[in-house]
Amino acid sequence: MGKLRIGIAGTSRGSHFHEDFSKVDGAEVVAIMDPDKRARQAFCDKYQVEYALASYEDLLNAGIDVVVIASPLQLHTAQAIDALNQDIHVLSEVTAAATLEDCKLLLQAAKNSNAQYMMAENYCYIRENIAIRNMVRAGLFGDIYFAEGEYLHNVTYLHYDEHGKPTWRRKETMGKRGCTYGTHSLGPPLDWFNERVKLVNCLGPGSHTEPAYENDDTTMMLCRTESGALITIRLDMVSNRPHNMGYYSLQGTKGCYEAPRVPGGTHRIWLTDYTQSKEEWLALPDVYGDFLPAELIDFPEEAKDSHHWGADYFMVKDFVHRILEQRPVAIDIYKSLEMTLPGILSEQSITRNGAPIEVPDVRKW
Repeated sequence: MGKLRIGIAGTSRGSHFHEDFSKVDGAEVVAIMDPDKRARQAFCDKYQVEYALASYEDLLNAGIDVVVIASPLQLHTAQAIDALNQDIHVLSEVTAAATLEDCKLLLQAAKNSNAQYMMAENYCYIRENIAIRNMVRAGLFGDIYFAEGEYLHNVTYLHYDEHGKPTWRRKETMGKRGCTYGTHSLGPPLDWFNERVKLVNCLGPGSHTEPAYENDDTTMMLCRTESGALITIRLDMVSNRPHNMGYYSLQGTKGCYEAPRVPGGTHRIWLTDYTQSKEEWLALPDVYGDFLPAELIDFPEEAKDSHHWGADYFMVKDFVHRILEQRPVAIDIYKSLEMTLPGILSEQSITRNGAPIEVPDVRKW
């Protein structure tokens, strides 16, 4: 196979994807699609592509091998299904779907397709999260039983356009209660535990910062895995506070990990195999050298200006190589839905005062 011909749906987030795909050998962005003529023109003023299209159908018919879905959330499932039905590989922005029924339809399309589906959960490609995963698999944490993930990012400025009309973010993430945008926080812990969520409980304090919003200021989602481990997820996209979009912690019988609460702080780790004192924290970079490939320790130039701490570049590179080598993608349809479903079902729990809701096993659908 020669270079993968990449098509991108959505020019806003799509511009970042174009930059990362352009840095990876074996891929070439040949087409973009956006219904907004001004957006297409702005994209073409900055980047060169063969096709700048107004319709998604035309994008799929532009001779592409892969479609990158960087469209508004409510379009993700339908656009992915259309591509899979034409055996076009899919890299879809989060979340994979917004309803239980859409999850079922997407799974069936992926099963019937000769192409692969991957959800672009870039937080699973953050250097520190990969290091923790590899250390877990090496047994350094012992038996792990608790983790946290938090996404605190005030994006109220993105909820209305220049004409005062609500955007998809206002409708899809803030127009209902529950953990509506939780895969950034849940994805890495699920990668560490390597198992699915079985039960979910969800609570919130109501809307105070933006009283007109349906979604709570802060949403807490408690996930219980099949083995009985606990993962707590906090989502907050309106509170007046500095951002902290990547906090995680992990606890096991032989050690623990703490990401910084304040951006720019030190990732810390405590492990019985490395420390003598029960109070001695180590800086994670002092330990992870034996658990990461060289390019994740000393970033190549291509990754240094990539978004999300370099994770976008490494995700795109991994996706391209796996497709070209005909290997399974890292976050396949099953993992994508396992990261997505707890958030969808949290909507039921929070409206039932935090009642536990069972999460179906997508591998048995």
